[in-house]
Amino acid sequence: MLPAIRNTDTALAPVNRLAGLLDRFFRDDPFFAPLAAPAWSAIPAGMWEDEHAVTVEVDAPGVKAEGVEVSVHDGTLIVRGERKCERSEGGCDARSYGRFEQRLTLPAAVDADRVEAKLSGGVLTIILPKSEEAKPRKIAVRAE
Repeated sequence: MLPAIRNTDTALAPVNRLAGLLDRFFRDDPFFAPLAAPAWSAIPAGMWEDEHAVTVEVDAPGVKAEGVEVSVHDGTLIVRGERKCERSEGGCDARSYGRFEQRLTLPAAVDADRVEAKLSGGVLTIILPKSEEAKPRKIAVRAE
């Protein structure tokens, strides 16, 4: 029979210290830097459109507004950010931390000057108004 693992700060402290040392070694050593992948490479997102705008919602729990960058370039929405770990040592935490990036190809041309982004309740909502060229136009039909 295997001994029970206690979930206390003192029992996990050596494991947490070792994990921290290995993370720093692989992240900071120039030889391993290209191999070190971020904790999150992409995050869950949803996108839909209507005749006036494209709306994107990105799940970003624990991310602060100052830790997020939103940009539009060549028909692509780019969301970058970082979720920082606020705890020091001890305990057990299986959540993802680090930098993330999500790139979404937009289904229509948007007016980048009027894009709005709001972070509330762990969800980043981005509203991208369509450019005038991308909006549908009604064509008058004449009778002859």
